[in-house]
This record gives sequence, C-alpha cells and structure tokens, in this order.
Amino acid sequence: MFRNRFAPGGEPLRNRGRIYFLSWKKVPTEDERLGHRREFLPRRERRGGNSFNWGLDVTTQRKSRKSPSSRRSNAERREESMTIILDHAEAEFASKGYDGTTFVSVAEAAGVDAALMRYYFGDKEQLFAAVFRRRGPVVNALRVQALDAYRAATGGQGTLEGLLEAFTRPGFEFGMLSEGHRNYAAIVAFVNSSRGTMHALMSEVFDEVSRVLIDDMQRLMPEVPRETLYWGYHFLTGAFTFSLGQTGRIDRISGGSVSSEDFAGIADRLPAFVAAGIRSLAAR
Repeated sequence: MFRNRFAPGGEPLRNRGRIYFLSWKKVPTEDERLGHRREFLPRRERRGGNSFNWGLDVTTQRKSRKSPSSRRSNAERREESMTIILDHAEAEFASKGYDGTTFVSVAEAAGVDAALMRYYFGDKEQLFAAVFRRRGPVVNALRVQALDAYRAATGGQGTLEGLLEAFTRPGFEFGMLSEGHRNYAAIVAFVNSSRGTMHALMSEVFDEVSRVLIDDMQRLMPEVPRETLYWGYHFLTGAFTFSLGQTGRIDRISGGSVSSEDFAGIADRLPAFVAAGIRSLAAR
C-alpha cells in the first residue's frame, strides 16, 4: 500500500492532499562530492573516527578535468575579448571609414554585445584610438631598428636613398604580414590626411620616429637648411602614407598594369623618387 503512493522516476503522486516524490538516483556521500573515494573502512573510520589505523592509504583523489595551469585567468579572457574586438574594429574602420563605422556594426562583426565594448573602450572615438595605438609602437620599433642598423653599417655616411628606404620599407613589409596589417596601413593613411583629433593621434604615435629620420637626414646633408628638410619630410610622409592607403586609383588609371596593393614594388621605388625631390629642393 505504501509503495503505491510513489511513481518511478521521482514523479509526484497526490494522496490525501500530500505530494510524495521518489528518486532512484544515488545520493552522493560527502567524500564523493569532494572528489574522494574511501574503500573498505569500518563505519567509524568512514565517519572520521580514529579507532582503527591499519596504516593503509585507501583514499584516492580523482583527477581534475583541468589542471590549475590550464584554466584561463580573467585577464587572459579579457585580453582575448579585446583582441577580437580590435581586430574586427580595425577591419570595419578600414573598409567603411570612421564615419561609416558604428559600435553596433563592430559588435555584430565581432559577435559580442555592444555593452561589453563600451565597458572596454567607452565610445567609438576611444575604440578608434585603441585600434590606432595597438600596432603603431610595433612598426615604429621596426623602423628605428632599421635606421640604427643602416647608420651602423654605413658609419653615418650612407646615401639619402638608403636612409629613406630604412625608414619606409619596414612599414610596407609590416603591411604585407596579414590582412589585419593591411587594414592598419589604410587607417594610418586616413589619419595622416585628417585634421583635429586625428592629427593629434598621428603626432602621438609617430612623431618621435619621424624626428629620428629628420636628424639622420641632417647628418647626411649638414649644409641643407633644416626648413628644407622639413619640407622634404612633408612630401615624403604624404607619398608614403597615401601609398599605404591602397585606394585602387592607380589600378584604374593604369588599367591594372600597376597595383596600389603592390607594397613591395612601392618600397623599391619610393626612396629614389623622394630623394630626388629633396635634392632638388636643396639645390634651389
């Protein structure tokens, strides 16, 4: 009679206003919940009593599914999320421009909630600045390294073409590393042709390495007025960053015989072009 009050699987049966449950699942012991298993011990020993001491290690520890070293920290998860957001934001800004990119479009592309992006980056202006600052120091380090190496190899007596190549080639080679690096190159081109806060961002990231180049130019051409070298750098940076933009204009004009994405070809030709212009300015 008592058994009839229950249904297999823990389903309730109503009887005289009461609900009864039956579960056939094994209820784990406290040791099992803690991941331990005790074997063949008298009841008092299993309960923690110390009446028996057989000198046997009968407690086994189940292996954890993940070791502590394999578990990712909050900082690692945060870094991964920020990298995903920055990668997709970089692609959005490069293809749609600053005005055509929104927080929502970046969030959808990255597969994250817009609220998470605001938590990490605040607003679109701060997100764009984070994108711009991320790769800038890396390419600057490559350019400084190339300038130092050229200076050491030539004893400070190299050519203007060689100096300009040491400055520009790392930027083009950096852009050839991946699609993301090409996107960054296009963003640099956009920022260098912009005013306002964009202009300030360009100065923040790239002015220091630019001054290193101008100082090297002055050592090679001590007789040339500093003002002339500034003009030379002005025309250099215009041609340099426009070439980073990959606008496709020269592709259309040339009927496809020349490509604006040919960074290797540009790196081979730009130093000679700019050096001839600077020498012409100096000879006036």
